[in-house]
Amino acid sequence: MDRTVATLIGVVSVVIGFHATRAMHESKITGKVTSPRDSVWVFAVNGKDSLKTMVNNGQFRFKVKPGAWKVTVGKGHASDEAGKMVEVVEGSTLDMGTIILN
Repeated sequence: MDRTVATLIGVVSVVIGFHATRAMHESKITGKVTSPRDSVWVFAVNGKDSLKTMVNNGQFRFKVKPGAWKVTVGKGHASDEAGKMVEVVEGSTLDMGTIILN
């Protein structure tokens, strides 16, 4: 019985360690949006990878892989000509600041 408990504690410790390491290496893009419109979407595109999220309480957040991302803010869909290219470093959070829409 004691060996089983010790093994269980060891396995749980290893799993917690793996999750903590993965969380430290997560990369994120965050920011705020000020807009007179109600439903505003934020899009992030990196090659064939694309993400979208609705602005919630004026803020947005993406978990992304490191690399160059094109971030676009709009009402309906991502536009090819609009947006800002940003470089996300592994394990860091890129804060885009406040984006003001008219």
